[in-house]
Amino acid sequence: GATPCNGRVTITAGRPLGAGVDPSTDAWATFDSALGKNNLDAPASTYRNCTISLARWLWPTAASMVDDWDMLCTTTVHEMGHLLGHPHDLRRGSVMAPVFTDGSNVPSVCKAARPRSAR
Repeated sequence: GATPCNGRVTITAGRPLGAGVDPSTDAWATFDSALGKNNLDAPASTYRNCTISLARWLWPTAASMVDDWDMLCTTTVHEMGHLLGHPHDLRRGSVMAPVFTDGSNVPSVCKAARPRSAR
């Protein structure tokens, strides 16, 4: 029920990896906070200048995004979780798992919003 970054989140697609970002990363969230840039120890209510970047290497085209909808949507929801202040969660099926290994992480909102051509 919370809204990350006071509802001001920019999502960018086709991004080259940022400096210091692990090359296997498919998306990342960046923000400023009361404790500095990208500091998850800061209260999420202080986050501003929030951006979710989707890596170009995984989703280079709009068609690839539709074809890989479950992963794209799950990844976006995961990054929104970080913007709400949630760390990684190692429990199976958690959308905050650092690595998705099967469909158990796909939130119902992603399944409901799946584009017709990806069904």
